[in-house]
Amino acid sequence: MKDQKEPSYPSLPSPAPEILGYLARHPDAQDTIEGILHWCVLDACIRNWAPKIEEAVAQLAEQGFLEQKPSADGQVFYRVSARYLSTLQQRPPNLP
Repeated sequence: MKDQKEPSYPSLPSPAPEILGYLARHPDAQDTIEGILHWCVLDACIRNWAPKIEEAVAQLAEQGFLEQKPSADGQVFYRVSARYLSTLQQRPPNLP
């Protein structure tokens, strides 16, 4: 996924530039306030978090917190590692 920055709109307060950017990327789209809220926020969240999530998952796998399981189609699935789960079971329970 390419990381494209929104153009700068100095006279428009946030989230106006994000809404305009979303609708400009989808020029045939039209929606209600609720729809714009849902899709615009979701789109912005994915665009902003995707690189950070990818980096965090790679670090967690590298450090042994996650296990990787490649599938036949080349995708990689991640799950919590047995090693990490065992460390959680060894911790004393939280006391009130």
